[in-house]
Amino acid sequence: MRLPIFVSQEKWQEFDEGWQELIGSGEPIDDLLDAIRLAGTKKRMASRTKQAHDHSLALTEEGRHSDAARLAGTALVAGGNPADLTEILMEAAQTAWAEEVWFEPYCELTGLRAGGADLRGPWRSFAKLCAFEKGALVYHPGGWGSGEIQEVTPARLEMKVRFWNKREDTFPLHAAVEIFEPLREADLRGRHFRDPEGVIKEAKKDPLDALRAITATHNGRATTAAVRNAMMGIGVEGSAWSAWWRKARKLAENSEWFEVTGTPQKSIISLLLTAKDPMQTLRKTLERASGLAQAHSKVRDLLTGGTTDEALVEMALGVLEEHALMDSEPLEDRVAVWLLLRAKRGESPPQLAEALAPLIDAETPADPATPPALWQLFRDLPSVKDQERALDVMPELLGETWLDEVCAHLPHAGDGQVRPLVDRLLKENRQDAMSVHYAGLLARPHRAPALLVSLAGIFERQELSEGFPTRPQRAHALLNLATNLYRSKRGNPQMTRVCGRLTELLAGGTDPLLRTLLAEADDGTLRGVNTLIKRGVESEIDHMVTEICIDRDRHFYAGQSGPFWEGETIWTTKAGLERRSAELRVLVDEKIPANQEAIGRAASFGDLSENSEWEAAIAEQRTLTGRAMEIEEELRLAGLLEEVAIPVDTVCPGSIVRYRELESGNEERIVILGPWDGEQWQGIQVVSYRAPLAAGLLGLQVGAVENIVLPAGEIEIQVLEQEIPAL
Repeated sequence: MRLPIFVSQEKWQEFDEGWQELIGSGEPIDDLLDAIRLAGTKKRMASRTKQAHDHSLALTEEGRHSDAARLAGTALVAGGNPADLTEILMEAAQTAWAEEVWFEPYCELTGLRAGGADLRGPWRSFAKLCAFEKGALVYHPGGWGSGEIQEVTPARLEMKVRFWNKREDTFPLHAAVEIFEPLREADLRGRHFRDPEGVIKEAKKDPLDALRAITATHNGRATTAAVRNAMMGIGVEGSAWSAWWRKARKLAENSEWFEVTGTPQKSIISLLLTAKDPMQTLRKTLERASGLAQAHSKVRDLLTGGTTDEALVEMALGVLEEHALMDSEPLEDRVAVWLLLRAKRGESPPQLAEALAPLIDAETPADPATPPALWQLFRDLPSVKDQERALDVMPELLGETWLDEVCAHLPHAGDGQVRPLVDRLLKENRQDAMSVHYAGLLARPHRAPALLVSLAGIFERQELSEGFPTRPQRAHALLNLATNLYRSKRGNPQMTRVCGRLTELLAGGTDPLLRTLLAEADDGTLRGVNTLIKRGVESEIDHMVTEICIDRDRHFYAGQSGPFWEGETIWTTKAGLERRSAELRVLVDEKIPANQEAIGRAASFGDLSENSEWEAAIAEQRTLTGRAMEIEEELRLAGLLEEVAIPVDTVCPGSIVRYRELESGNEERIVILGPWDGEQWQGIQVVSYRAPLAAGLLGLQVGAVENIVLPAGEIEIQVLEQEIPAL
């Protein structure tokens, strides 16, 4: 492998010296032939024709006529001078193979004859035919993959191949020369043919071995595309390829026998002739990093790779420590490095407390939905592991009252901090504070998904107070989060884990939470739940909701008949929908955060058992969160009158109606709209289709007379006119 690597790295003096050492040594020439082919692609063989000629002569003198022919032919094809190589090629070939039964047929087929004008093409085909022998491995790039030659029949100029999938076929040799690529036993595709399952297993277990085989096939230097194509050849593709490549590249970067350059998408993997100094190489890599974040990532890869070289680790940490002193680097990246140093050395760098002190002293934002500066930094830390490490330093930064700070700002915790903090608060009997946050998050389930799922896992296994949202309302909030996670988890490992935990909580185990929460739900609520999950949820949740509905009524999904306004849908105009949505926004963005701030202030007054401010704030929280969930449920059921097919001859929502009260003779003109559509529409009085007057008119046609029961008494009316306005 030495000579091809010299050529791939364009070390031409070393290549020439290594070639000269090979002459007369009696060593095999396979690596030399690979190096000559590669040198040909670099247009470097013309000046080395004499060396190829002299080596071929030396081989014939040693009686190695076949090697002499292979060397002369390979050098000729690579760009050597035909005048110096053709004669010795044919003489060596005649001496080596003239007695073989296949020699004449192969010469006839390829046109390899003494005196030929240009023997480069004929030799290329002849050499490939020589490689086609019984038991040899070949590769069919047209989709059939690797195979083994079962039989070669020179008289008929054909060969039989058995492929990896046990398929067998016979090919004319003139076609086989054009189609097949000879494989060496060390080639990954050849190894796959011999042991398909074993080679995949070994490639995953030892990625560097597979990478070494691939780069050797490419003369010691392979691109990402070449590596990917080789792995596809053994069936490792898609997500399996991505996972394998991340691991293989990381190992190669930390290996003393590989050099990796470029990006993960466009890398070049090079085999080295001599082992590199890992200390020097890593230092150079870290110093050349584009920023502190990239350098930190390299060190993190080193640590997760399980290195036992303490000197190497300490050197890497030292380089990071120096880099973290640069004020130009983002604060979150510098803090992440200091947290790593603290974890590895057992003590906090002085820069950590200095950098965080201004954030601790910063004024708490007036808007409770905005994280304080310290908590925002925790959320901005590069990885979940960094966020976990930040917890260990909080007692140092905040003192004995650090858990009070946690109780106040728990919804602002980073995803990596949620579960450890919840476990600590449980241990310290801080359930009351967490229950307050749980109630608040039920009204805004998208705000802190990881925390909401953790708290649901705790409190939904307990008996909650009557002031909490009802069980169906809590089911709706958790399902709302499930639909959001289903859409947003892609490409986000943390959200994928949260989605999995929520799915297990709602639909897993012998006593799924959904069954408990929806046990008291009426049919309208269940239909609302079905509408909600149509946005997309995990299949386990979908199946669980279906089971619950069918257990309630096996005809649950049979549908409904009658006028469109008799279903559970709440019909409204776009303006009405926006009015109701604005009301919800005020609740969620203003009133509920203000209430949470009031709860925090009340908690600071001391003993909660005799704290009237606390009790009032908690009561208001229950009212606000309950109201928010009711409106959210209504909005989920909303349908737009602008989008429904309104009957042209029947009074219905979306109609302008003129009618006469028969007893008094008075005529009125109203427009029947939704419950959120205000009091006037283009100067016409609006009546909700759910109000008694409109409900009595629905379904009537012009000329109809009807008795309508109103709160003030019964009236008899006649419909005079009905029209459909342009909403």
